[in-house]
Amino acid sequence: MRKDTVYSMRMSTRVREALKKAAQREHRTVASLLDKIIVEYLVQEGHINLEAERRNFSRTKINLPAKSIVKDGIRQKTFPGVVLDLSMGGVLITYPKGCDIPFSSIGKLPGFELCLDDPHSHEQFNITCDTRHMRDTGKEIQVGARFIDPGEQALQKLAVYFK
Repeated sequence: MRKDTVYSMRMSTRVREALKKAAQREHRTVASLLDKIIVEYLVQEGHINLEAERRNFSRTKINLPAKSIVKDGIRQKTFPGVVLDLSMGGVLITYPKGCDIPFSSIGKLPGFELCLDDPHSHEQFNITCDTRHMRDTGKEIQVGARFIDPGEQALQKLAVYFK
């Protein structure tokens, strides 16, 4: 969606500081966080429908076990997670609170390989992901990522989840 209007507002220092902390945790700017909060409210209340405008691919809610493979130099670690939201372009995955997955509000978010099961062959396939944001909900860690050049074969396997 094109952002072509500027709006300024006053707020208390306390609210501004809380917004800064929340934005840092999600690796966003304060402006981006405010935009997200406002858009979510307007969609929830039925004032606007932006799904077609905001996404290149439709998303589906899902509860799909997956593994994430994070490389740290020459070492790699595997972390179990659950895919909550899936599209042909990206994923929202959750990890249990307390796991040692290297996503934090400090520093650059690492990329990872998402390992999914092909529902037909039951073989696993991997898709390289670029981490876009993370959120610590208090109970879990949610990570949003986009797929990096998944390839035709992986896209065909993903398409099964949308039928």
